[in-house]
Amino acid sequence: MTDADLCFGDVVDLTPVPVDDMGSLFISPVIHDWSVVTGRRIDTVIDLEGGLDVGVPTAPNELLYVYFPIFDERLPNLNKLHSVASLCASLVGHRHRVLTHCGMGLNRSALVAGLTLHKLGMPGPDVVTRLRERRPGALFNPQFAAFLEAL
Repeated sequence: MTDADLCFGDVVDLTPVPVDDMGSLFISPVIHDWSVVTGRRIDTVIDLEGGLDVGVPTAPNELLYVYFPIFDERLPNLNKLHSVASLCASLVGHRHRVLTHCGMGLNRSALVAGLTLHKLGMPGPDVVTRLRERRPGALFNPQFAAFLEAL
Protein backbone atom coordinates (compact mmCIF):
# COMPACT_ATOMS: atom_id res chain seq x y z
CA MET A 1 0.00 0.00 0.00
CA THR A 2 1.27 3.50 -0.79
CA ASP A 3 0.18 6.94 0.36
CA ALA A 4 -1.73 7.27 -2.91
CA ASP A 5 -3.82 4.21 -2.01
CA LEU A 6 -5.13 6.02 1.05
CA CYS A 7 -6.40 9.00 -0.96
CA PHE A 8 -9.57 7.26 -2.02
CA GLY A 9 -12.30 7.06 0.58
CA ASP A 10 -10.15 8.04 3.56
CA VAL A 11 -10.08 11.50 5.07
CA VAL A 12 -6.57 12.60 5.93
CA ASP A 13 -5.86 15.12 8.68
CA LEU A 14 -3.78 17.91 7.11
CA THR A 15 -2.69 19.37 10.44
CA PRO A 16 0.99 19.06 11.37
CA VAL A 17 1.29 16.63 14.29
CA PRO A 18 4.02 17.11 16.91
CA VAL A 19 5.92 13.86 17.43
CA ASP A 20 8.35 14.95 20.15
CA ASP A 21 7.60 16.07 23.69
CA MET A 22 8.85 19.64 23.13
CA GLY A 23 6.60 20.39 20.16
CA SER A 24 9.60 20.98 17.91
CA LEU A 25 9.33 18.09 15.45
CA PHE A 26 6.23 17.65 13.30
CA ILE A 27 4.97 15.41 10.51
CA SER A 28 2.23 16.20 8.03
CA PRO A 29 0.88 15.47 4.59
CA VAL A 30 1.41 17.83 1.67
CA ILE A 31 1.17 21.54 2.54
CA HIS A 32 -1.58 23.44 0.77
CA ASP A 33 -1.95 26.23 3.31
CA TRP A 34 1.31 27.66 4.61
CA SER A 35 -0.48 29.38 7.49
CA VAL A 36 -0.56 25.97 9.25
CA VAL A 37 3.25 26.05 9.12
CA THR A 38 3.84 29.69 10.02
CA GLY A 39 1.11 29.58 12.68
CA ARG A 40 3.10 26.89 14.51
CA ARG A 41 6.34 28.87 14.12
CA ILE A 42 7.86 26.04 12.07
CA ASP A 43 11.04 27.37 10.49
CA THR A 44 12.33 24.27 8.71
CA VAL A 45 10.47 22.08 6.23
CA ILE A 46 11.77 18.79 4.85
CA ASP A 47 9.79 18.04 1.67
CA LEU A 48 9.91 14.33 0.84
CA GLU A 49 7.38 14.13 -1.98
CA GLY A 50 7.94 14.65 -5.68
CA GLY A 51 7.44 18.21 -6.90
CA LEU A 52 8.36 21.39 -5.12
CA ASP A 53 5.71 22.81 -2.80
CA VAL A 54 3.61 25.64 -4.15
CA GLY A 55 3.70 28.87 -2.17
CA VAL A 56 6.84 28.22 -0.11
CA PRO A 57 7.49 31.42 1.89
CA THR A 58 10.50 33.24 0.44
CA ALA A 59 11.31 35.87 3.07
CA PRO A 60 15.07 35.79 3.76
CA ASN A 61 16.18 33.82 6.83
CA GLU A 62 12.61 32.81 7.74
CA LEU A 63 12.38 29.26 6.41
CA LEU A 64 14.87 26.52 5.64
CA TYR A 65 13.33 24.36 2.90
CA VAL A 66 15.01 21.05 2.10
CA TYR A 67 13.80 19.13 -0.94
CA PHE A 68 14.61 15.42 -0.62
CA PRO A 69 12.04 13.46 -2.66
CA ILE A 70 12.01 9.75 -1.86
CA PHE A 71 9.79 6.81 -2.75
CA ASP A 72 7.51 4.83 -0.44
CA GLU A 73 8.59 1.57 -2.05
CA ARG A 74 12.12 1.37 -0.65
CA LEU A 75 14.57 3.03 1.70
CA PRO A 76 16.40 5.97 0.16
CA ASN A 77 20.17 6.42 0.07
CA LEU A 78 21.07 5.83 3.72
CA ASN A 79 23.92 8.37 3.81
CA LYS A 80 21.54 11.11 2.66
CA LEU A 81 18.76 9.90 4.96
CA HIS A 82 21.06 9.98 8.00
CA SER A 83 22.41 13.39 6.98
CA VAL A 84 18.93 14.90 6.69
CA ALA A 85 17.91 13.39 10.05
CA SER A 86 21.13 14.69 11.66
CA LEU A 87 20.36 18.16 10.32
CA CYS A 88 16.84 17.92 11.77
CA ALA A 89 18.12 16.70 15.14
CA SER A 90 20.66 19.53 15.28
CA LEU A 91 18.00 22.12 14.48
CA VAL A 92 15.57 20.69 17.06
CA GLY A 93 18.41 20.70 19.59
CA HIS A 94 18.90 24.41 18.90
CA ARG A 95 15.20 25.16 19.47
CA HIS A 96 14.10 25.29 15.85
CA ARG A 97 10.77 23.81 14.81
CA VAL A 98 11.04 21.23 12.05
CA LEU A 99 8.33 19.71 9.85
CA THR A 100 8.83 16.65 7.67
CA HIS A 101 6.11 16.13 5.09
CA CYS A 102 5.16 13.83 2.27
CA GLY A 103 1.98 13.14 0.32
CA MET A 104 -0.10 11.74 3.18
CA GLY A 105 2.18 12.27 6.18
CA LEU A 106 2.34 8.59 7.06
CA ASN A 107 5.47 6.87 5.76
CA ARG A 108 8.21 9.05 4.28
CA SER A 109 7.68 11.90 6.75
CA ALA A 110 7.51 9.40 9.62
CA LEU A 111 10.73 7.73 8.43
CA VAL A 112 12.70 10.98 8.59
CA ALA A 113 11.05 12.16 11.80
CA GLY A 114 11.63 8.73 13.35
CA LEU A 115 15.31 8.73 12.50
CA THR A 116 15.49 12.28 13.89
CA LEU A 117 13.89 11.11 17.17
CA HIS A 118 16.46 8.31 17.32
CA LYS A 119 19.30 10.79 16.80
CA LEU A 120 17.81 12.79 19.68
CA GLY A 121 18.17 9.70 21.91
CA MET A 122 15.00 7.64 21.51
CA PRO A 123 15.43 3.86 20.95
CA GLY A 124 14.10 2.51 17.65
CA PRO A 125 11.16 0.47 19.01
CA ASP A 126 10.02 3.49 21.05
CA VAL A 127 10.27 5.65 17.92
CA VAL A 128 7.86 3.39 16.03
CA THR A 129 5.43 3.26 18.95
CA ARG A 130 5.56 7.05 19.38
CA LEU A 131 4.94 7.79 15.71
CA ARG A 132 2.02 5.38 15.50
CA GLU A 133 0.48 6.88 18.66
CA ARG A 134 0.86 10.46 17.49
CA ARG A 135 -0.08 9.86 13.83
CA PRO A 136 -2.52 6.96 13.48
CA GLY A 137 -1.74 5.00 10.33
CA ALA A 138 1.92 5.99 10.36
CA LEU A 139 4.59 3.57 9.23
CA PHE A 140 2.36 1.07 7.51
CA ASN A 141 5.35 0.51 5.22
CA PRO A 142 6.91 -2.58 6.86
CA GLN A 143 10.38 -1.81 5.49
CA PHE A 144 10.42 1.69 6.99
CA ALA A 145 9.04 0.41 10.32
CA ALA A 146 11.60 -2.43 10.48
CA PHE A 147 14.43 -0.02 9.69
CA LEU A 148 13.43 2.24 12.59
CA GLU A 149 12.73 -0.63 15.01
CA ALA A 150 16.22 -1.98 14.42
CA LEU A 151 17.89 1.27 15.55
